[in-house]
Amino acid sequence: MTSKATRPSAGFSLVEILVVITIIIIIAAATIPMGLNYVKHYKITGAAQGIAAEVQRARAQAVKRNTSKGILLNFNYPLAAEYQFTSLDPDPMTGNWDGNVYPANPGNCNQSSIIYGTVPDPPNNVDDPDLSAGVQSPHGLPTALPQDIQFDDGVRNALLFCADGSVAAVNATGSVGDGALTLAENGVDWIMTIRDQVTQLTRVIRITPNGRVLVEP
Repeated sequence: MTSKATRPSAGFSLVEILVVITIIIIIAAATIPMGLNYVKHYKITGAAQGIAAEVQRARAQAVKRNTSKGILLNFNYPLAAEYQFTSLDPDPMTGNWDGNVYPANPGNCNQSSIIYGTVPDPPNNVDDPDLSAGVQSPHGLPTALPQDIQFDDGVRNALLFCADGSVAAVNATGSVGDGALTLAENGVDWIMTIRDQVTQLTRVIRITPNGRVLVEP
């Protein structure tokens, strides 16, 4: 018996290959911009969430330590597009603030005072506490916004947190830079806007007088 010879496969034609390549190009052209757009949004959303977390941390420190002078969260400090919180309470053993850098501190946590003392340049003591430095900690570590992201201009440059968890926007003097906080449309909350200078994407962080913080879309 003889068997029929198997007919060899002809493979793909040039037209078929070109059709497949065209489909791949079309899919890539549609999905790559979506991926890049996601990365851009993720960058500024992450920056806003980082600020919100630092607001919550500063408030928690004020409550935990039952602060009498307050804790400041300073924006555009120690450099532009950076933020850091500083304890205003004196060292319990010496009565000094960071080696006497707060001689004009306005007294007990007073949220009606718009100008709230001089911030050191910069407070780098982050030990808890470091009595040899003449300060009752904590000071937070300076945090920089991601590249190309900056604070929009505002009228206040710091948040003041008191022992009861309340918060108000104030102006700290010294090396703290331009304002980043503005009064919200309801006349009660304070908001800050961060902006990607390349994409012009923005995120708004809202802080209520009782210390609630919300990142708005």
